[in-house]
Amino acid sequence: MKRFLMKIYFKLPVVLQDIAVSIYGLLLYQQRYTGIYKKYLKKYAANTHENVKREIRIQNLKFLYLLHYAAAASPFYKELYKDINLNQIKSVEDIGKLPILTKDMLRENIDRIYTIPKRKSLIFFTGGTTGIPLKVRKRKKDVRKRMAYLDAYKLTFGFRNNRMKSARFFGKKIVEENPRKPIFWRNNYISRQRLYSTYHLTEENLAYYVADLNRYKPASIDGFVSAIYCIARYMESNGIKPTFTPKAVFTTSETVLPYHRETIERVFGCSLSDQYASNEGAPFIVQCRCGSYHEAIDTGVFEHLERDGRTSLLVTGFDTIGTPLIRYDIGDVILPLSGKKSCACGSCHPIIEGISGREAAFLMTGKGQISQVQLSVLISSLSKRIVQMQFIQKKDGSLHIIAIPSLEEKGKASPKAYEQLYLALRDFLGSEVNIVLEYRDSPYLLKSGKFQLILKEEWLER
Repeated sequence: MKRFLMKIYFKLPVVLQDIAVSIYGLLLYQQRYTGIYKKYLKKYAANTHENVKREIRIQNLKFLYLLHYAAAASPFYKELYKDINLNQIKSVEDIGKLPILTKDMLRENIDRIYTIPKRKSLIFFTGGTTGIPLKVRKRKKDVRKRMAYLDAYKLTFGFRNNRMKSARFFGKKIVEENPRKPIFWRNNYISRQRLYSTYHLTEENLAYYVADLNRYKPASIDGFVSAIYCIARYMESNGIKPTFTPKAVFTTSETVLPYHRETIERVFGCSLSDQYASNEGAPFIVQCRCGSYHEAIDTGVFEHLERDGRTSLLVTGFDTIGTPLIRYDIGDVILPLSGKKSCACGSCHPIIEGISGREAAFLMTGKGQISQVQLSVLISSLSKRIVQMQFIQKKDGSLHIIAIPSLEEKGKASPKAYEQLYLALRDFLGSEVNIVLEYRDSPYLLKSGKFQLILKEEWLER
């Protein structure tokens, strides 16, 4: 049915596609921004998170409610906790007495984890980056509370969602593969959003994106940082100034690397604020106006698990009543922070240095493991010639490296330039690993539309 509707949609003229997108936007608005949404937006916007005792009390109450609800309403948790005296778990400090929920456990038992019927839930799909996407059931009230929390966070930057214009770069296929006209965006008039396709962001098309952004003049830009970076870098390289200053650039779903942040903030003249959550319902990590990453303990519990030299996250999400996630090993890695205990923004929520990304997103080379942050140093040194890079770890241990040259550099492409780039990569990655270097017009994207700096060969095969 969905494929049939999309075939019809792509046959419509752009103006009717805008109407279709807006009708869908109205459906999402009814699901996400009605009912208790306004009540919780007001509540969350008024909370500055300055009172430590109050925040811990809220966290404990929400945790104990979720725990006892899941044990009573979910057949899976009822069995998982059958040998545990839940009355001995008095607060978040006792959470270590509970078993860890792995991705395999979630996938294999999803039908027994649900606590609400399909007809009473909203369905969300996990990204499926390293596995098969799952259907997660959520109560409407929980979805509205999460939207209110997200919008209250954006209000701290002066942006009011649904009231101010936003430009969004995301992974839905809203434009046909080869459009007749270079119009790579569609409008959701209901939420005052202009949705930009990330699937058509080639060097040849970037001028159209930039010109439209300058016409539209959004109050915020949000979505995939890789896409927004491509826009910012193109503007800077071509001496194009934005005709607007956003309240902020809000990013999510992809790892923000230093060169992303530096370029985007320099070009648009505003803060880049990163935010972490997940379709499964992971609690929020938000970057405040002072630049600190805060673990929002009123939305869940964050546990830091040290393994293989990295800090992995276990999450417990308070808004996962329909599909409870308690001590869920989500597969993401964070960068812990030592020393800094407080932030000038006034929030008492714990601070981390940043979000490193997927646990599997590390390259294995002759020099050992290399992270995305380390690779960003290499990419920054090559930024005058290369727009974007991507590193694909093959099953045999070799590396397939994608390089997207700038339009100017593409015209100067020569065997000597190729050899210089290859030698720079060889010097950085070590001589022990086999490297295949390929020039392309665009990188590989995941099915979700996300760009990932480091990919595993098997992910592309799914």
